[in-house]
Amino acid sequence: MNIDGWRVLKQAWGRTSRREQGLLLGLAGLVLVAVAYTSIWQPTRQRLEVAERQHRQQAELSARIQRAEPTRETTAGTRPLSVRVNEDATAAGLDIAQMEVDGDSLRLAVSGEANSLLRWLDEQERDGAVLQSLTLEAENGVLGARVVLRQ
Repeated sequence: MNIDGWRVLKQAWGRTSRREQGLLLGLAGLVLVAVAYTSIWQPTRQRLEVAERQHRQQAELSARIQRAEPTRETTAGTRPLSVRVNEDATAAGLDIAQMEVDGDSLRLAVSGEANSLLRWLDEQERDGAVLQSLTLEAENGVLGARVVLRQ
């Protein structure tokens, strides 16, 4: 707006009554508040709602991923029976003299201290192996077992 435009506006303002000037100032304030609301507050509130929704979605996704992760027990159950049996027998201090895989069955000859061998057999059943047959023999203080396990 140039200087003449301001002059005309100032003259028009001077011709209006105090009451009209007050109403115009009130209207200008109301317009300013409406513009501030629509250009500042409302977009900020909408961004906050979007951020909260995304946070909830991420939290739900995280929970679903954690539920889907295999636990240690699940992982142990998915390993091949021969691998699991061999690792567990070694950890128990047992000696495997023979191991033969036949389909989903595992035949083996294992020996060691009696309590360790019996605990190991119990652990195999708890881990999901099915004991199909068991023959125990004691020789020179060592317990030997011929075992057929099935997954």
